[in-house]
Amino acid sequence: MDGNVDWTIAELKKIETEENQLLIEATIALLKDQSVEIESLHGSMEGQLWSPSNWRK
Repeated sequence: MDGNVDWTIAELKKIETEENQLLIEATIALLKDQSVEIESLHGSMEGQLWSPSNWRK
């Protein structure tokens, strides 16, 4: 995971209370899911960039 995501999750956990626990947990889950999706897209974009068929374009 990205360092910014890790930091954000750590900070969210610091402010977690019994009243906002569900919101914080849902936000953390969303951040983790988005981080995985972004990494996947990044890898896909890199693959296209370095694809020999794209070198000719």
